Amino acid sequence: MTEAFRAIRQGAVLDVVFDPRAEANGQLLDATARAALLRLVQDLQPDVGAVLIRAGVRPFAGQSSLPHPDDKAAPDLCALCAAVEGASVPVFFLIDGTVSGALAEVALAAHARLSSPEGRLSIGALSLGLISGAGGTQRLAGLIGAEQALRVMRGGMAVAGPEALALGLVDAVVEGADRAALAAVAVARAAQGIDRAAAPGLRDGRGFLAAVAEARAAMVAPTRAEAALVDCIEAAMLLPRDQGLTFEATVAADLAATPEAAALCHIFRAERQATAVPEALAGFAPARVAHLGLAGAPMPLVGIVLTALSRGVAVTLSEGDRGALVAFLKAIAARQEAAVQAGQLSEAQRDADWARLVPAGDASALAPCDLVIAGEGVAVPPGSAARAVLVLGRAPLPRGAFRLVLSGRLAELALPEGAVGQAAGQAHGFLRRLGLIVVLTGVQSAAGISGRLAGASGAAVRAMAALGVPPEAICTALADFGLPRPALPEASGVPVRAMPHAEIVNRWLGAMANEGARMLAAGMVRSAHDIDLVAVHGLGFPRARGGPLHQADRRGLLIVRRDLSQWAEDAEVWRAVPAWDGFVSVGRGFAGSLRTGSHP
Repeated sequence: MTEAFRAIRQGAVLDVVFDPRAEANGQLLDATARAALLRLVQDLQPDVGAVLIRAGVRPFAGQSSLPHPDDKAAPDLCALCAAVEGASVPVFFLIDGTVSGALAEVALAAHARLSSPEGRLSIGALSLGLISGAGGTQRLAGLIGAEQALRVMRGGMAVAGPEALALGLVDAVVEGADRAALAAVAVARAAQGIDRAAAPGLRDGRGFLAAVAEARAAMVAPTRAEAALVDCIEAAMLLPRDQGLTFEATVAADLAATPEAAALCHIFRAERQATAVPEALAGFAPARVAHLGLAGAPMPLVGIVLTALSRGVAVTLSEGDRGALVAFLKAIAARQEAAVQAGQLSEAQRDADWARLVPAGDASALAPCDLVIAGEGVAVPPGSAARAVLVLGRAPLPRGAFRLVLSGRLAELALPEGAVGQAAGQAHGFLRRLGLIVVLTGVQSAAGISGRLAGASGAAVRAMAALGVPPEAICTALADFGLPRPALPEASGVPVRAMPHAEIVNRWLGAMANEGARMLAAGMVRSAHDIDLVAVHGLGFPRARGGPLHQADRRGLLIVRRDLSQWAEDAEVWRAVPAWDGFVSVGRGFAGSLRTGSHP
């Protein structure tokens, strides 16, 4: 019927099978698929006794809750869910794999839900500054009550089948059922009768409202989305269903228009883009790293070593300086012991991990390692041409090695044009395996994106202090924006200059956006998204602000260019790079130029 799903008759059951391979750009239930599914449930043949909606391939991610321009096209998700809920025969939804986003809303609108033991239902989009706009808060609260609905939606948790059964979120857990068996389950349950008006979560009104009041009282500085979610859950009890749905839709639309939601969605897209295997590496099956080598003992690698050990990777550490070697091993032991005391690591696992860590004073011990990471100023021993070698800091790069920059949860891996192959794929795959967010750069820069952004940030702050702006004013303005308060010395011999907090923040953002434009123009980064991703995960830029280039797009590149022209006389950090004019003339903004090939 549509590329998104197939409708197959199985006796009296119409089996609607969604195929996740049809998903494109995170939009599985697009307007075409919504219209087709709506027609299907509205125009059922008289001999259809039940409808079963399910995913075709496991694991199934459905689609994210990210807004999409297609969302507003008719029929919207609200209309589809209303049609499913009002279908003439019982509609069952099988949760197999992970179901989220729009299909999770359809699952809640169904008359009954089945789940495999591996099934997981993920509801809500609070992490994106959004809430359901298709009735999810009303239907979920009606099923499981206020306390559990708030726990599920506020935590952003994916509820597994057995827990969902205990909560009353699903009606049965089915295991290993084929199409015919599932159809039989649907027919049997339909024959038993389904009370469509049942709302077990609303039966205890006093307890429901007490849970809402408790949630409100417990919130400290709630976000707009958090407060709106509690209001919508409360509306499920206080308002008739139609009015509750209208209330939720109105609140959801208001949230979708906020700058916070736009920023959070922008970063989520950047994170999703970073999880994709780069085109240059797509043709390589990276060899698994079973043995990691460290040339030197730089403290930034303590976390990487601990994670590698916990994943069963052997680690050989070559460090000629005994003092540095002892300090590194002590740091590893202290972190392991803290994990044991916190109950995060068993003593047996700690001992097993420690046994896989082998210190050595001679670099020749690294010869059998699959991948080597070298600290700054450490000579990398020659090895197999297929072995990946990553170098921290400003040390010279051996032939075929790649620069690695670490900041927070983020790893910048330099893969200049043409630098593809088994070693590159192995390095990228290993860093991803360690749970790091990996951003590829096109230039072997020792500072990396994070270092250059941090440099522009510091230069802007120092320049404002040199102009006479009181350090306390700078600190307060940046803290109000959501940043830690920087340590700034008092400027001596400089007349005090009053500067509005908004200008302080705009000057700071402008300097970083200017450096971002420079990196984009030089082909150092693949996209503006990567720069913002580094700012958030590597430098502590507030997630709800989206990154410096996102902020520049929101303000308008022409306006930021005007500001830079006015401030250029004050310091070099605000002298607009030539690329600004190109970005402004193209009119796409930074986010509209994703790949280096599309930069002006």
